[in-house]
Amino acid sequence: MLLVVRELYTENAVAGKMYLNGQFICYTLENAKKVIPVGEYTLQNSVSPKFKKELPLVFNDEVAPNRGIRIHEGNTYASSSGCLLVGMGFDSKKVALTESKLASQMVTMLARNVKSLLIVSKK
Repeated sequence: MLLVVRELYTENAVAGKMYLNGQFICYTLENAKKVIPVGEYTLQNSVSPKFKKELPLVFNDEVAPNRGIRIHEGNTYASSSGCLLVGMGFDSKKVALTESKLASQMVTMLARNVKSLLIVSKK
């Protein structure tokens, strides 16, 4: 199971860290106005109609797959319309991710075998 722990809340963004089996793997960033509800989700890779490539789809009984929540690359909260952005680095002054493409590729590969995601909040 992948675990996202939300740690930083600003007016526009929610930043956190992603773990696999207790080990840190990357940083996360969400648009604070369109944040994904806390909870457990199924992960299922499929080709995103918007991005035209394989990406993890995030859904559960309350958040339908057709909502289209994905884990993908992006550097700032403005790159997310309700999805979970990932990056290998985090710039706390800009509240932005770095090396996002690399992190997205890694998480997409992991989601081929890891089928669940838990989102929690430290707040």
